[in-house]
Amino acid sequence: MDSDDLGSFDPTRPLQVALLALNGSTSSKLAKNNFPKPSTLVIATDDETDEDPPTTMEIIDEVAANLDCYPTTIRIMMRRGLIKRKQLCRRCDRPMNLRRRKNCYEWRCRSREKKGDCSSVSIKYGSWFVHTKLSLKNIYNFLIMHIKKCSTGFMAEQLNLSNNVVNEIKRTAHLVTDRIQSRYPKIGKNKKDVLVEVITLKAKKTIGPVFHVLAGQEIGSSQCFAAVLPDLSKSSLTAIKNQFIDPSAKVRMVKTSRTEESVVEGSNPDFFDELTFHKQSKDRLFTNIRQDQSDFVFVRKSVQGWLNDQVVRKMEGVGLLEKFFEELQSYAK
Repeated sequence: MDSDDLGSFDPTRPLQVALLALNGSTSSKLAKNNFPKPSTLVIATDDETDEDPPTTMEIIDEVAANLDCYPTTIRIMMRRGLIKRKQLCRRCDRPMNLRRRKNCYEWRCRSREKKGDCSSVSIKYGSWFVHTKLSLKNIYNFLIMHIKKCSTGFMAEQLNLSNNVVNEIKRTAHLVTDRIQSRYPKIGKNKKDVLVEVITLKAKKTIGPVFHVLAGQEIGSSQCFAAVLPDLSKSSLTAIKNQFIDPSAKVRMVKTSRTEESVVEGSNPDFFDELTFHKQSKDRLFTNIRQDQSDFVFVRKSVQGWLNDQVVRKMEGVGLLEKFFEELQSYAK
């Protein structure tokens, strides 16, 4: 369930300060936003070394504390591996130079044969951030609120965006959780008990397609999966099970809603009272999949991305923020 409560963050951390001041004024020092020469910016990131490398959470806070100063944000994000320090020209394969254009930096390759540029790309090129046109400040704050599961309306209000734009960025953020989910091992190893359920998803407010999802979770751990079924045939169910469940696992089909009939022909699943078994809502994978989806999930076939997001949230738990940003760093390597 979405939560607009940001109060669980430590109020002494820069991250919390940035979130609480999304629409606030910047300090006079930062508002000047003086741009250092691009060459000195790159040299500075190359020269800086850490005797004790910062933790992922320290990096998150470091960026958040400097979001009101664009050049400083760029320097930190380069240094911490969130955007690239170097770029090669896609046309001539020569190293590109960092240049200032209006109020931002970009990578540019100058042609030797004629006047003008050989090519130029955004400072975001080669990182996940290239997928959005939002400023680094806005997209960074969006990511924090997205990971916190703030509602679409709340994020739209805080970032001065429409609900549709926020939902588009959510789908882009799912690219990150897609990558995280793709590296998870099969669940149920060493003969562990695994519960699986076929869940029917359909839009609540609009008329659209109906999706059937096979979800599974390992009893006694956070390991789980969820995948859209192409159909309800036995072969499709078996294929998904083989993809996500270890052959040694003890698999039992259940249903977690007494109001829904089984949609799998010939199956007689046992009722599993997930609400009683899992005291905290974040652990209720089957119930959350059934109840938490928004109508935006059904647009442009983004159901699997949303399912992967649900799985990663359950698997990572309180470590999701760090895991997410570690994945962002992998884009720029």
